[in-house]
Amino acid sequence: MSVRNDISRCASLDAFLVAALALGPLLLPGLGWANDQKAQTPEVTASETDPSFKVQVERNLVLVRAVIRDANGRPVGGLQKENFSLSDNGKPQTLSHFAVEVPAETAIHRAPIPAEETEPEAEPETKLAATTPERYLALFYDDIHMSYEDIARTREAAGRYLSTVLQPGDRVGIFRASGEHNLDFTDDIGKLRENLGILLPRTITVSHTGECPEVSDYQAYLIVHQRDPFAIDIATQEAYQCNFENLPNVPLDVAVARSDSLAEQQAVSVLTRYQTETEMALRSLGDLVRRMSVVPGVRSIVLLSPGFLMLTAEAQVQAVVDRALRSNVIINTLDSRGLFVHIPFGDASQNPRVIPNRADLAGRKAQLLIDRMNISAEVLSELARDTGGEFFHNNNDLNAGFQKVGSLPEVYYVLGFSPQNLKYDGRFHTLKVALNTRERYTIQARSGYYAPRKPEDPVSLAKEEIQQAIFSHDEVNELPVAVHMQFFKVNELDTKLSVLAHLDLRFVQFRKENGRNINDLTFVTALFDRDGKYVTGREKRLQFRLLDDSLQKLTLSGITAKMTFDVRPGTYLVRQVVRDSQGAQISALNRTVEIPL
Repeated sequence: MSVRNDISRCASLDAFLVAALALGPLLLPGLGWANDQKAQTPEVTASETDPSFKVQVERNLVLVRAVIRDANGRPVGGLQKENFSLSDNGKPQTLSHFAVEVPAETAIHRAPIPAEETEPEAEPETKLAATTPERYLALFYDDIHMSYEDIARTREAAGRYLSTVLQPGDRVGIFRASGEHNLDFTDDIGKLRENLGILLPRTITVSHTGECPEVSDYQAYLIVHQRDPFAIDIATQEAYQCNFENLPNVPLDVAVARSDSLAEQQAVSVLTRYQTETEMALRSLGDLVRRMSVVPGVRSIVLLSPGFLMLTAEAQVQAVVDRALRSNVIINTLDSRGLFVHIPFGDASQNPRVIPNRADLAGRKAQLLIDRMNISAEVLSELARDTGGEFFHNNNDLNAGFQKVGSLPEVYYVLGFSPQNLKYDGRFHTLKVALNTRERYTIQARSGYYAPRKPEDPVSLAKEEIQQAIFSHDEVNELPVAVHMQFFKVNELDTKLSVLAHLDLRFVQFRKENGRNINDLTFVTALFDRDGKYVTGREKRLQFRLLDDSLQKLTLSGITAKMTFDVRPGTYLVRQVVRDSQGAQISALNRTVEIPL
């Protein structure tokens, strides 16, 4: 199994629940588990099921990260919400979300709450050690599209960069579009250098050298989707020259028809390969963004790639952008081609299959290759612009390039709005951010987003929301929850860690139905190691169908859910999430514990 699949599984809520779902003890003062003898419906039941959270009020929240720069290119701070205006397809929008982010100040260690002394031999939790990571940097190599020269050039620059800038609080991972030989986040420079040393181009589709007609992915797109007459004529002419020019017995009309058919077949084949490669690269990038959403601290990606066409994958690119914005991940991009030289326009020697007496086709062929080189960089520009990152391109000084894309803006602004009467038609919406200031600044922000094609089903929405809650480092306090921890050494290597989440029910809403008080509560506890990797977890779902007397007792006492884990000595971040179904409220808290040897 590849490391890429491991990362996807680790970040996937489905796998998390399947692997870790377990029902532990529940402390309900004054209330047992026995069924109500006067009715068939029990008052409390527990089940090992997928959570079913409701949709947040701002489910369709569109986020825009904006970097504002002055005339010298320096980021501008100190702006307020009223300085910004935003329009969607030309219609002014009301900003429901505004935040000023300073990456250097986002890594915060919170003091833990003292543990309850319910068991005498318990040792109290301790504060997270100073080695807790504060910054996560992922180098993402697009080895599907990169040449060996691209990889060799960027590999040397990456090694020099990591040797000079890596700090004690940094964690770096090396990931690949192919998913082969990924290295998860670490502070071991030796492992990083070793992994860089085995980087190679990876081909995931079968192509044949010397194919005729020789059709690029861009030319194939023009033939299949645009029916471009020049692109078709070039491919048909090449097919004729390769297959029928020296066959005088084949009638000309038959040869032309067959050549046209061969050109069409080749275009479809090339386009299919291109779409497969593009989809895999973007899927791997999306998996990496999902992986980074589970780690604390500052999160950034450096995407190294020669670029690729997104002519049929624009919606997939925007999906990566949306996830990165919601996960507070910045994507920086570096064009691995460096300073590339355009093919001489009209130079038939660059494409010997175009017959010499068709100079118009030779020139058009060269122009297609030039256009492809330029268009393929657009995806790198868009990913960086829309997520607040930097785009380094058309420059051979890759050392300077890594210094640029490896750093973070000193300050950026996150704007959000909920589109009114949003139609689920999958159409592209143009966004425009403007400033209401006297000074003239440069604005870097995403240019648009794609509306969903249809409302997502409640199950899918539930999975996404609980995943965001579990794998986020942000704290939410909509429910009154207190979290305490205790650990007990079994032997030198084994420890039992207990996490107790106490919920005050006075602020929890219950729905009355047939004389019962209805609500479902979900408790999820997850453990992450010092590098931010998921270790283990537990999930409980409690269905309450309480009689009035029972509800009154629980309202006075509250309930405590206890999760117990078998762990090894080390430092852990404990993530506790509690959610109720009726009030659609959620609390998500972070606690840390260090278990000594």
